[in-house]
Amino acid sequence: MQNLNLVGKRTHFLLQTMGQEKVVSAHSLTGLEVSGLGSNAFYELPEILTQERMPVTTDNFVKEEDLVRWPYLSKVQIPHIMANVDLLIGCNAPKLLEPWEVIHSQGNGPYAIRTALGWVINGPTEDGKSNLDSKHPPTVVNRISVCKLEEMLKSQYNYDFNEKVTEEKGLSREDLKFMKIMEKSATMEDGHYCLKLPFKKDKIKMPNNFSIVKQRLHKYKNFMDEMLSNGYAEQIPSQQLSCENGKKWYIPHHAVYHSRKRSIRIVFDCGASFQGTLLNKQLLQGPNLTSTLLGVLLRFRQDPVPFIGDIKRLSALFVVARWRSEQEHN
Repeated sequence: MQNLNLVGKRTHFLLQTMGQEKVVSAHSLTGLEVSGLGSNAFYELPEILTQERMPVTTDNFVKEEDLVRWPYLSKVQIPHIMANVDLLIGCNAPKLLEPWEVIHSQGNGPYAIRTALGWVINGPTEDGKSNLDSKHPPTVVNRISVCKLEEMLKSQYNYDFNEKVTEEKGLSREDLKFMKIMEKSATMEDGHYCLKLPFKKDKIKMPNNFSIVKQRLHKYKNFMDEMLSNGYAEQIPSQQLSCENGKKWYIPHHAVYHSRKRSIRIVFDCGASFQGTLLNKQLLQGPNLTSTLLGVLLRFRQDPVPFIGDIKRLSALFVVARWRSEQEHN
């Protein structure tokens, strides 16, 4: 957690092994992903609970020279990296432990399993001798049970106080009227169910609001024209619209009306997916350069005069236009 500069939520859990049972303090982390070395496929991890020390040392690592005496494991590649064990993955992440390929053991030798994260060696690697005869210290792995104290307390409270309110709140008069309209107006037309709008009153008159719709459409057009005139975006030449080299991508956009400011804001949806692909997945996220609120407040009185600034209407179209021009240059 410290190496990744992450901040977790303080929690406690009950740790049960074959030799102990105690409450352990930890940090809870979510949203972490892992991938194998040399792989671009990332897999989301379940909730992570931190500990200060791991019961594994670098002496427990299997090296390629340890596998030389087992020729049937010649295709197994064990990368050598200078790092400690900082993550233990349990059976609550079955996708990461699922065997993609298995090399069965021969004699008293080990067997190998290839997973999404790489190869795993299981069994003795010292000519079939036990770990007590090995130059490596033995690795003891017990079944570990982790229970969140909050969930245990909630389960205990539900067991002790199992009285539950079974009365259901009745429908209001408006709810009954709504259900009546739905039941009476439901008809089948051209293979589709048609329902009337559940108006509160039977005789209703609404003014013609074409003017406000037209006004917002003009604001939408003015916003797009202003982006082009200010150089935030540029028009793509017509001869480049027919390119089929995988460098063409359209960004859907829609308007959001601010009722208080009475203004139109255009939202460009770079997260829109098409056939499993979206623009955001192809772009580097980059570091977070936003100053924290605490840092701003602490530095606020370092100088006699503060200045603030704002970037007006920085559009994703500018980014896409630059990306397109750089691809053409390359």
